[in-house]
Amino acid sequence: MTSEFVVAGIVLRNGVAPSQARDKRLKEAGSSAITKEMLDSAVSCLLRENRQGVDAFEAEKKRLIDEYVNKEQFRTDFLSSLKPEIQKGLSFVHDYRQINSQISQNINAEIESRYTGDSFEDRLRKATHNEKAIYELSKFLEEKLNVAKFLLHPERLDVQEEWARFRFHGVVVKYVRIYTRRLEDKRVKVTVSGESFAEMIANPEAISVIPHTLIDNATKYSAKDSKINIDIRDVDRGVEFSVSSYGPLIRENEREKIFEAFYRGVCAQQVEEEGAGYGLYVAQLVAVHHLGTRISVEQEAKQKNKAGYWTTFAIRLPLTASVSS
Repeated sequence: MTSEFVVAGIVLRNGVAPSQARDKRLKEAGSSAITKEMLDSAVSCLLRENRQGVDAFEAEKKRLIDEYVNKEQFRTDFLSSLKPEIQKGLSFVHDYRQINSQISQNINAEIESRYTGDSFEDRLRKATHNEKAIYELSKFLEEKLNVAKFLLHPERLDVQEEWARFRFHGVVVKYVRIYTRRLEDKRVKVTVSGESFAEMIANPEAISVIPHTLIDNATKYSAKDSKINIDIRDVDRGVEFSVSSYGPLIRENEREKIFEAFYRGVCAQQVEEEGAGYGLYVAQLVAVHHLGTRISVEQEAKQKNKAGYWTTFAIRLPLTASVSS
């Protein structure tokens, strides 16, 4: 923001001793004479007005930005601008889902027909190491592709035909089971506490993104011989769910940024584990636009050890999803 300021007149030298001749010239010059004091006063006034204008401009800019951010519009606009590139990069999602579906069906049929037991879990326990590995990797890939699906097609959150009645507790248990082998390899102890019997009415595939992402991140960033605490319990007209583990430092200015698309915290990038940076974005997208709530993050700076900082991601889920207006 710039301004033009013109001073016209005769500028008199400063520090000249008063004299009759000088006073005569000042009188003759009249309003055309400019002293340093007059010039300084005019410049100060201009700077003050200009500063007020800049402050008002910055305040208005901040107000508009805050309004834009609070409406979540910036996330929609940002993702829309990137969607062509995302679609190009994830063009394999549909094909991979079909291929993985065939793998899953074949390995399930193999385990069902080869082993006996009262349930599929009983038969799975009797399967060979390779059969278990194929089954678990198939499930793992299925959930990763599910997250990518909602990244590409967030509008599916509003398709009520895909809603169903289900227990959120069962979804959480499923992911604990999927990640059991990875957690055992890292000697990470998982504790699941609380009780939940409530049923939700929502898109189960969309809701599953939340526990999947939080458990996946906790598994990814937990050091060996560490621990993960998962808490799930029924509350008034909802379910409270949280995942706590030791992880990399989340800087104060990153508390909101980690939920933005393709953003990874500085300290998280220093960890050897790779990441695309869209898991938390999609999980928050589901929370906000499908459930009308938000995932929060708290980090206990004082609870730090060689495994990292004690970090808790938490959410309170309503029992019924909302429809975007």
